[in-house]
Parts: sequence; C-alpha cells; structure tokens
Amino acid sequence: MGGQFPRVSIGMPVYNGERYIEQAIESILAQTFSDFELIISDNASTDRTADICRSYVVRDRRIRYCRNETNIGYARNQNLVIELSSGEYFLCAHHDDVRAPQCLERCIEILEKNPSVVLCYTYTRDIDELGQPLPRTDPLLNLHALKPRDRFRDMIRMDHICEPDFGLIRASVLKKTGLHGYYADSDRVFLAELALYGPFHRIPEYLFFRRAHALQSTAQCSDRQSRTRWYDPSKIGEIVFPHFREFREYLRIIGRVPIPLTEKLYCYASMMKWVLANRRRLSDDLTVATKDILRPFVKALVVR
Repeated sequence: MGGQFPRVSIGMPVYNGERYIEQAIESILAQTFSDFELIISDNASTDRTADICRSYVVRDRRIRYCRNETNIGYARNQNLVIELSSGEYFLCAHHDDVRAPQCLERCIEILEKNPSVVLCYTYTRDIDELGQPLPRTDPLLNLHALKPRDRFRDMIRMDHICEPDFGLIRASVLKKTGLHGYYADSDRVFLAELALYGPFHRIPEYLFFRRAHALQSTAQCSDRQSRTRWYDPSKIGEIVFPHFREFREYLRIIGRVPIPLTEKLYCYASMMKWVLANRRRLSDDLTVATKDILRPFVKALVVR
C-alpha cells in the first residue's frame, strides 16, 4: 500500500455467501487500482463462507476477515464494515456482485479531479445466477445537480434501485451521515443524506454487475414489513410501519445536514409531495399493522 492507511476501504458484509463470494472477491483483487483494504464481516454464516474467506486472507494481506458470533442483522453488519474502515474512500461490495477491473480506478479518477463530488458510481448491468445479462431500465436521476434540493427530490423517488449505493464515497462525508438505518429502504435515506452534502457523478460505462438471484433480500422478502425484520432481527414479532419510518427519517436528515434554510424548505416541500405520491404505501402500512394487531383475537375467536 502507498502509505500507513489504504486509499480505499472496501467493505463486504456477508451471510451464507458461499455460492458467489469467491467471484466477488476475485473481481476486487483484479482491480487495476490496488491501494485498498478489503474488510469482510461474516454475519455468523452457517455454510462454507468462513473457510472461503480465511483462505483468501492467507493469500492477500489486504484482506481482513471478521466474524460476528451471532447474526446482528444486515444493516448493523453493513455499518460495521464502515466503522472498521480507515481509507480516504469507501466502497460497499456485496458478496454476490462483481466489478470490472477498471471500476475502482475510474471512480478514483473522478473523485480526485472533482473535490465537490461526494460519490462516484458507474452504469450497472444486472446479471442472473450464471452471470448472464438481464434486461433493465434505469430512470434518469438528477444527482449531479448543483442544488441540494434537486438531488434530494430525485433520490427520494421510489422508481429506482438505489444504484449509487454501489459507488465509491468520500469517507470524510460518509462518516458525517447516520449510515444505514435498521429498516427497509434505509439505503434510499442514506443516499438522500449523502446527496444533500454534494453531487454524485455517474460514469457512463458498465463497470458494475449486480446479481439477481433467489437468495437476495428483495426475492426472499416481498414486502417492506418483512424486509425491515430482515434488516433488524430484533423487530421480529413487532408491529412495524416501514413507510412512516422512512418519511420520519427523511425529515431528520433534512434537519441535521448543514445546508441553507431555503434549501431545507424546498426539501420539506418535496416531502409533502412524497406523502401524496406514496399515500397508498402509507395506507398499506396501517392496513398491515391493523391485521397484525387483530390476528391473535381472530384466532382466539376461531378456537372458541
């Protein structure tokens, strides 16, 4: 490495990733930019993940492997790799995705040339379990805009998959945020907070490959209630209101990020529009919660 600390910290949270993690690690080790550390946090996997990771630790001194004694939930594990990082830049690498060899180098170039840019990401190509390309359509997001209000307005939209979450972030800005919350769609809130700090840059090259498969959270958890419990296992058995929580967290980040008052007011106005656009989702929160509350009483009546 070039100095006492690596330029880039790459965090890889993983749970039972034996099927794809070797490909993910190999794609990172093949990067043309080599001054990085790879921090793998194993969330108490029960498959061969630990053995695979330890074999790579022996091979490459840039890799650190940590293992949680119990499953602490996806969000806590994702924040843990950030807290363990020491680089000037941070990249979250999922255990089932891969990157082209030039991905890190191209993102570093952009961030070095543009000090105002807080995050750099690339075009994304979805792939299936075998690595074959899948069709996808990305909405245009105005995340490079100069005004925080414009970036925030587009980031809170519900018609995108939080593609910048896979980009390279300035650690100095990243650690000012609240990191990832323990609820569904917290990645959208996290990115909205980063967008309030500065513009994003999207490289028009397909250098990131996002894998779609049956074991990922969106496939296993079809609704945001179950996904919230996947993010935070302590919520299992509790009544949750994921969209109301998301709304509250947006208000919090607008309040705490140091942007001009006029920009804050525009962002609050965007949240009023967000409520109107997502009134059906908010209503669904109440409907699901009501059913969860009434279910034990209904069962008791049926038994009688």
